[in-house]
Amino acid sequence: MLEKEIIDPQFLESMADKRAFLKKMFAVFVSQEPKRVQEIHDALENGDVAKLRHLAHSLKGGAATMGAERVRQCCLLLENATQANDMSAAMGHFKTLETEMDQAYTFMFNFMAE
Repeated sequence: MLEKEIIDPQFLESMADKRAFLKKMFAVFVSQEPKRVQEIHDALENGDVAKLRHLAHSLKGGAATMGAERVRQCCLLLENATQANDMSAAMGHFKTLETEMDQAYTFMFNFMAE
């Protein structure tokens, strides 16, 4: 089974005739989401499960809107860990989320530069 692309190719294809709009969407994502990732980190460090769940859920929706399926999946796992009150698993999912977000940012910055 092939690993999923950073950004869903079908999403990109569906936005092919809206490239300028997609660049604006990506610009908003890369300007706003690092703050949310930091807030997720802070909630995790502070053991604020309710806030962590809310932030993971919010980022999951943003990632889905951008076609960032791997980020969305990390957020889902993080959200599920909070529901199970498994902060150890949540920490592991957060570390993966950071990696996936970095890859999504790189993809989006490169896309915007084209």
